[in-house]
Amino acid sequence: MATVSLEAAKAYARIDGDEDDELVESLIEGAEEYLAGAGVYTGLAPQFLYQLAVKGIVLHWYEHRNDTSGTMPTDFSAGVRLTINQLKNTCLLNSL
Repeated sequence: MATVSLEAAKAYARIDGDEDDELVESLIEGAEEYLAGAGVYTGLAPQFLYQLAVKGIVLHWYEHRNDTSGTMPTDFSAGVRLTINQLKNTCLLNSL
């Protein structure tokens, strides 16, 4: 089950209507899988920061869903990168 609700992700990304709900739900799942692959786990991470990272990733991927400029889908803003790095460090410390 997603730790970030569809409504919370849409509010963060300022997405109105429901025509992109399926896309946003898949972006939430993808963001959580991305974080797990980066070593960030919900049981070891501070919940607020984890949710902030998921919402930031969803926003980035949503905004770049039609981008053909060659930008990497993981070329996140500095704020999202810093949050992910802090989460990775916290998870590493909490796993010891």
